[in-house]
Amino acid sequence: MIARSWRWALVASLALNLLLLGVLGTWLWRSDSRSDPSALAEAVATLPEPDRTTLGHLLDQRRAERKAILDDLGQLRTATTEAMSADPYDPAKAAAALAAMSDKFNELRDVVEGTVLEIMPKLPAEQRRKMLERRSALWRL
Repeated sequence: MIARSWRWALVASLALNLLLLGVLGTWLWRSDSRSDPSALAEAVATLPEPDRTTLGHLLDQRRAERKAILDDLGQLRTATTEAMSADPYDPAKAAAALAAMSDKFNELRDVVEGTVLEIMPKLPAEQRRKMLERRSALWRL
């Protein structure tokens, strides 16, 4: 009877290990797929010169702007968390922190949308359609 219990424990342990391996593998696979170039960058890479170089530099510049904004958003999130959890609670400070985050999100949206609107006219219609099929990859820059 005890040997039988050990067998079930072994089977349960193997099942749990396989489950954990699957979760870890999925997480690694998804994090790798996010490092793929955006649909916008792929489209720019197919353009003839001089557009490829010009728009490639534009994308690099906008990626740097996007990263700076995302860094600022991280700091604003921390400030917002502190304002929201402060004791005593200050509604004006919390509202100001949320407004600052909202402004920064708008700035990020403006950078992404501006980049898309600047590059789209250079792309053939078929390429624009393909990019829109990959909409989630498009907004990454």
